Amino acid sequence: MFEMLQDMSYGKLKLLFINIVSVLYKATSLNIHRLHPDMRDVKLVVNAAKQETWIQELFIFLISSLILLRFLLCFVGLASNIIAIYPILTNSQPELLMPTIIVQLLDNVALNIYEIVLGYTSIKYLYSQSYAVFAVFFAKMIIKTTCSVSVLNMYTEKQHQIVSQVTYDENGASLEHESNEEFEIAHYHFRPINS
Repeated sequence: MFEMLQDMSYGKLKLLFINIVSVLYKATSLNIHRLHPDMRDVKLVVNAAKQETWIQELFIFLISSLILLRFLLCFVGLASNIIAIYPILTNSQPELLMPTIIVQLLDNVALNIYEIVLGYTSIKYLYSQSYAVFAVFFAKMIIKTTCSVSVLNMYTEKQHQIVSQVTYDENGASLEHESNEEFEIAHYHFRPINS
C-alpha cells in the first residue's frame, strides 16, 4: 500500500483525497429523516413572513425544489464519485469521470447560483430587514462556488489528461504496428519477372 502511494503523483493523490472526502461527506448528507423536517420547516418559515398567499406558495415551491434537487444530486454525486475512483487510480477510461464533472457542474455551480438568486429574492420579498444576513450568506456562497469551480477544474484537467494519454497510447500502438509491417515488407525477397 505504501509503495503504491509513493508511485502516485501529487496531483493524483490530491484528487483522490478530494474524491474520498466528497464521498464521505455525501454519504453523511444522505439522510432521508432530515429531509422531511427540512421540507416542513420551509413552510413554517415562509408562512411567518406574512406575505400574500401566492407569494408564500411560490417561495415554498422554489425553496422546496432547491432542497429536493440538492438531495437528489447528492445521491447521484455519491454514485459518480465512487465510480470516479477507478479512472483516477488507473489513468484509463476517462468517460467514467464525466458523470462526476456533470453532477458537480449542476450541484456546485448551477444550484449555487440558483441559491444565491433565491436567497436575494427571499430577502427582498419575505424578510426585507435581513440584508446583513444576506451579505454573510452571499460571501459564503461565493467562497463555496469558487472552491467548487477549482475542484471541477481539477476533475476536468484529469479527464483531459487521461483522454490525451489514451489517444497517445492508441496512436503509438498503431504507428508501432505500421512500422512492424513496413519492416516485414522490407525483408521479403522479390524475384524478378522474366519476360
